[in-house]
Amino acid sequence: MTHVSFRELVRQELSTTTFCCYCLEPQGDKWHCCQENHFVPFGDLYLNDQESILDYEVEQYEGAGK
Repeated sequence: MTHVSFRELVRQELSTTTFCCYCLEPQGDKWHCCQENHFVPFGDLYLNDQESILDYEVEQYEGAGK
């Protein structure tokens, strides 16, 4: 059995999410964000932006457990 880190599980979960390419907010039900309508899949974001989102999500999870 292969061990997958929590961070990798979050990355897999986010792979189906689209984000505003300007402010990195998830699209959700929005048609526009930042007065634009440019949303891209998580995997198409710059790597440093992907890492920032992953850091935030992991911190939120770890903070919720306290």
